[in-house]
Amino acid sequence: MTEPDVTGSARTDLRSARPGRPAGGGAPSGSTTGHEAGDAGAGARLWPGDHGTLPAPARLALARLVRGPYLAAESDTDTWRALLAHEDVVRERLADQYLDLVVDADAQVAFVRDAPSPDAPQVVREVTLTFLDTALLLYLRALLLDSADGRVAVSRDEAADHLAMYRRRGGGSPMDFTRQLDATWARLIESGMLEPLSGDRCTVSPVLRTVFGADQVAALSAEYARLAKEST
Repeated sequence: MTEPDVTGSARTDLRSARPGRPAGGGAPSGSTTGHEAGDAGAGARLWPGDHGTLPAPARLALARLVRGPYLAAESDTDTWRALLAHEDVVRERLADQYLDLVVDADAQVAFVRDAPSPDAPQVVREVTLTFLDTALLLYLRALLLDSADGRVAVSRDEAADHLAMYRRRGGGSPMDFTRQLDATWARLIESGMLEPLSGDRCTVSPVLRTVFGADQVAALSAEYARLAKEST
């Protein structure tokens, strides 16, 4: 993720907005290695003409990671267990596509990102985060880290109360700010960072613990705190 342009919008890759959603989409493929064939055996054939060698649970974990935005133990326990059981070969198959697997054992989430090599092509799509998007993500991440049990639910009104400190910065009307907030709320739901509950409440995805680096968060938080003071 790049530091946001506080005069407009921020460019970021999907590690912060949609981790695990590669540009090309579709299910992954790869060459067969000896130990993969040994793990799979003849039972790996799932349809006529199937050339895959992984057992079905490992394939499903691989496909879920490629499809994104992330894989979580809480919402998909069986696939999470399959990932842990076949983690080495899943990493190999992802590496064949210039993708790196990130597994957060504490938060029990996993996602993929571009391989950390200067020669690797960009596989994960980039998205644009607005000023309010980034401000809300920082706020939600702080709530998540402060939670004793790692579970946080937040309402749209609570988000609006927090982001109100930036409203004057945009120079628009209250109606403009409401529309911008509605768009931010919808984008974070669509990206999987917020998971709808009843009414206007959402749970905060545990993946937010992982997708931002500590140095990145510190720099962004300091800048946003400065801008909040200027807006008062």
